[in-house]
Formats: sequence, C-alpha cells, structure tokens
Amino acid sequence: MGDRKSIYRRVAAGTVLWLLVALTTASLLPLIETNIWWIRFLDFPRLQFALVTIVLMALYFGLRGHPGRFGWVAIFGAAAALGYHAYKLHPYNRLVEPAVVAQPDCPEGSALRVMIANVKRGNERAELFLDQVAVTEPDLLLVMETDAWWDERLSILDKDFRYRIQSIPDDHSFYGMHLFSKLELTSPEFRFFFGADTPTAVAHLRLSGGEIIGFIGLHPRPPLAFSQTSAMRDAHVLQGALLAREWDAPTILAGDFNAVPWERATRRAMRIGGLLDPRVGRGLFPTYDTGSYLFSWPLDQILFQPQFTLHDFRTLPDFGSDHLAVAATLCHGRGAAQHAPELLAGDLAEAEASIKAARHSISSLDN
Repeated sequence: MGDRKSIYRRVAAGTVLWLLVALTTASLLPLIETNIWWIRFLDFPRLQFALVTIVLMALYFGLRGHPGRFGWVAIFGAAAALGYHAYKLHPYNRLVEPAVVAQPDCPEGSALRVMIANVKRGNERAELFLDQVAVTEPDLLLVMETDAWWDERLSILDKDFRYRIQSIPDDHSFYGMHLFSKLELTSPEFRFFFGADTPTAVAHLRLSGGEIIGFIGLHPRPPLAFSQTSAMRDAHVLQGALLAREWDAPTILAGDFNAVPWERATRRAMRIGGLLDPRVGRGLFPTYDTGSYLFSWPLDQILFQPQFTLHDFRTLPDFGSDHLAVAATLCHGRGAAQHAPELLAGDLAEAEASIKAARHSISSLDN
C-alpha cells in the first residue's frame, strides 16, 4: 500500500512539473516581438498565470517531489516566469509611487471629468447606463459599440451636453461611437485610420477657464480569431499616440483599447504620446469581462499627458455591458512634478512598421 502511494505521489509530482513547464512557456512567449495574436493574448492573464504558478509550485513541494535535473530546470523556469509576471504587474500595486500626482482640489475652470463606456451592442439596459451618467456628471463622455438603437436612447443626453458627434455603422458592426461634451468642441470629427467601421473621435475642447486641450477617443478592432494578427489593433492605438505627440495642446487618449496597459503596444503608445497611466501605483481596475471573476483585465484606458493631474479615477458599477465604465476627474495646469515615460530608440520606427502592416492587411482584404 505504501509503495502504491509513493507511485501515485511521484506521478502527481511529475504531472505538476509538466504543467509548470507548459505554464512557464506560455508566460514567456510574449517576450517574442511578434504580431501573432495567440502569443500576444498570453500577455493578458499575467496575474492568473502567476497565481496558478504559485499554487503548482506549492503543490509540487507538498507532494514531497524529488526533482532531478529536469525538475530543477522546471522549477527555476517557473521562478523566472514569476519574476517576469512581477516585473510586468508591479507598477500597478499600491506600494509603488503613482505615476500621476493626486490633486485633492482643482481651481474652478481647470477641472475636467471624463467618462468612457463600451455599452456592448445588443445590451438594451440603457436606463442603467443613463443613470450612471447622471450620477457621474461627466464633462466629456465617450460611448462605444453604439448603433441606431443606442443613438435613439442616448438622445436624452442632448439636454445636458451642448456638443455631440456620432458615428453609427450602417451594417452590424460593433464600432459605433458617440462623443458628448458640456464644453465647447473645436472642429470635432471622426477619422477612419483603418477602415470605415473603426472610427476615432478627434477634437479639441475649451475648458471653462479658457485653456484648449485635445481629446482622442478610439476603439480598435481586436483580432477576431487566434489565427489573425494584432497588427490592426496595435496600429490603431499607436496612430492615436502619434497624433497626441503632434498636437501642441495637452491631450487625453482614451477608449476601449482591447489591450492591457502592461502590453508592449500600450507601453510603446505611452512613450510615443508622452502619456501617463493613472493605474500606476493605484491598482489594476479591471474592466472586462464583467461576466467572469477569474478572467478580468483592464482594457479600457484614460491616458493623458503630464499637464494634467488626477483628482479621481474609478470604475463604475455593472450596467449590463461586458465592460465596466471608467471615470477620471483631471485637473489641468497645476505644474506638478510628473514625467511621462521616455521615448526609446526604435519606438517610432516600430509604430510606423505596425501602421504599415495594418494598412497592408486592409489592402489585402480590399483586393
């Protein structure tokens, strides 16, 4: 009987080692500079991978495994993967100094409350969303995945927002977009960088104190299958960052990026656009998927240049979408000592390469 238990223990320990090898491989594959979507997607569940790795390592030693050469390689590989997860995720724990200075108060005329929400086309709980807007009282509201049905329901907001633009798809696309503002919008428009079904809201607005700021709202298309590439999504985010880099006015880049903030493309966009992430030093604030407690990631971003400080950043309660809405109250022009991440050699070239690849893929589809 004892021999049988010993055999079972050895088999279980060996199985755990192989699971650690598989998990370590999945964890480190995104180190490869590639647009292959199934590899890029492995960047999303870093927290989940880290937790499962810890459990498996504890289980292995709990089984009193006796690692040989293969076992030690698997264990050290798993430890390296844990270190990589910690490196990627550590900026988002509350022990780290926040990237954005907290601003307890803001002079009248310099505050701006921004709210973004992917309402999920097909979600018909508009009253819950409109209640959130009423409670949050944003000055600037970006609504994504809208259609004709949502356009009709959102029309009630016209009484509170003097300025509005919308792009509503003619077909069954998921990329309708509405932008509402209580503040004056200067030459607001939608630009279509990568196809007519993925609008980007572009505008300047005048704060009540008179300062002009920029806003870029985007919702890039994610790969629809693991066999596709991430080029289109990456290029859309990077194109927004390049536009923010070109503008003289301090700019906000916001939307459902379909990308996590620690991902390579997002970090590159922040360096190119000189953008700060309010999550750094404050927490992950996951926004998708509201239907899952295990697999949830921060896909909805409000990034901004260092001329803004932060009074408040939060996710809002579930309103029936698969995304949580995000709200941030910013303060313009307080001159705080905060610095955006520095541009690295190759960032601009990589961005141009991504944009070129995305445009090539559009041309291939058109032909």
